[in-house]
Amino acid sequence: LARGLRALNGLAKALNARRRARGSLVLASPEVRFKIDSETLDPTDVGVYAHKEANAMVEEFMLLANTSVARFVTQRYPKVAVLRRHPPPRPGAFDVLQRALRTRGLSLRTNSSKEVAESLDEAHDPADPFVNKLVRILATRSMQQAAYFRAGSSPPEDYWHYGLAADIYTHFTSPIRRYADQLVHRMLAAALGVEPLPAEALLPESVDAAVATMNERHVSAQHAGRASVNVYTLFFFREREGVEAEDAYVIKVRENGVVVLVPRYGIEGIVHVGKGAAPGSYVYVEEACTLRGPKGSLSVFQKVRATIVVDKSKPHRPKLVINIVEPQI
Repeated sequence: LARGLRALNGLAKALNARRRARGSLVLASPEVRFKIDSETLDPTDVGVYAHKEANAMVEEFMLLANTSVARFVTQRYPKVAVLRRHPPPRPGAFDVLQRALRTRGLSLRTNSSKEVAESLDEAHDPADPFVNKLVRILATRSMQQAAYFRAGSSPPEDYWHYGLAADIYTHFTSPIRRYADQLVHRMLAAALGVEPLPAEALLPESVDAAVATMNERHVSAQHAGRASVNVYTLFFFREREGVEAEDAYVIKVRENGVVVLVPRYGIEGIVHVGKGAAPGSYVYVEEACTLRGPKGSLSVFQKVRATIVVDKSKPHRPKLVINIVEPQI
C-alpha cells in the first residue's frame, strides 16, 4: 500500500508540474475550520484548514478525471454537455493589487495565466513569508468567478478555464454534494452505453436552465457558508475570557479605515479609524494604498497586532469587533 501511494504521489507531482508549466495558477483563500463539541455543538476551537500533501495528491487525480470526462462527454454531446469555465480577469482587475505590490517593490505580469503564475511565485518578501499567501488571496479575489455553462452555447475557444490553464473542464468527481456532477455522471453513463439520458437532458434550453440555476445556487451557497462561518466565529469568541492580541495583516485600505486578516483564525473584518477626529486628520493615499494618521500609517500587506472581541452592547445583535492595538495611527 505504501509503495502504491508513493507511486501515485509521484505521478501527482508530475501532473502538477505539467499543469504549472501550462500556466495553472496556485491561488489561495482562508478556509476556516471549527472543532465542535459533540454534546453542546458549540465551537471549541477555530483555525485555518491545513492543506496536506495527501490532499494535493487526491486533487491532482480529481482534476485529471474532470478534464478527461469533460472532453469525453463533449465529444459525445457537443451541444448539451455540462461544462465549467473560468473567464480571464477583466481589464484593470489587478490595478489595486498592482499598486499595493509596488509599495513592496513587487509586480504582477498579467498578459497570460502563465505570466500571472510565474509572478505570483516571485512575489516574496524576505522579511515576511506570509506576504506571498496574502498576494495569492488578493489575486484570487481580483478574478472573475468560474461558472457552469452548456457546450455549444459558445465557441470552443471560450471553454478555457483560466485558473487551471485547461482547454476544457467540468465537475465530475463529487456527485454526492454537487448537482452538476450528477448531470455529468448521467451523461458519461449514457456515452458509455450504460443508461440512456432522459429526453430533457438533450434539449439545449433545458440544460441552459439547469446551469443557470446551478450558478445561482452556487453563489447562494457561498453566501450561506460565509454567514455560517461568521455565526460560529461569533459563538467561539463570545465564550472567551480576556483579550489577547494576535498577528494580523492589512489587506485593504479605505478612506475611513482598513480591512485586516487574522491568519491564526482565518477571519477578517473592517477596522474603522478616525472616529471623532478633526477633519483632515487622516489622509487616504490611493496610489500608495496607505491611510496616514497623526501618529503613523497603515498600508496593504502591513503586519499589525489586533484584538478580537464580541460587542454585546446590543444583546439581540452581538457582533465581532477587530481593533488594531499596534501600531497606533
